[in-house]
Amino acid sequence: MSSTILPTTSQYANLGTYVPTILKRVEYGIGSLSKLADILSELSVSKPFLVTGTSLATNTDIIERVKNASGCESVVVFSGIQQHSPIQHIRNAVVELKTSDSDRIIAIDGGSHIDAAKLMIHLYK
Repeated sequence: MSSTILPTTSQYANLGTYVPTILKRVEYGIGSLSKLADILSELSVSKPFLVTGTSLATNTDIIERVKNASGCESVVVFSGIQQHSPIQHIRNAVVELKTSDSDRIIAIDGGSHIDAAKLMIHLYK
């Protein structure tokens, strides 16, 4: 007879900061949203551009929570990035970014949105 020990939630509830070479920072973990206003202030961000997907923007309150936690008067949300980051969606986001007067991109959701944000920076430049 064998038994399986399942990991507890606390084993996955890590909190930390990852600072890569090209990106300014990646915040993750429970409670990380409470750091957002201070981080944006530290980076002199006054009008962030949020990149996300339609489901997250329309079926949850996460985007509103991020906007509120940002401490910024103006936050632009682009929720047109679908799974696998289609290039036309990224081009549409870049057009909106250029007309938005935003000063920083924040990707919210999964890998497709993070990848889209990275490519947006490349295409914007």
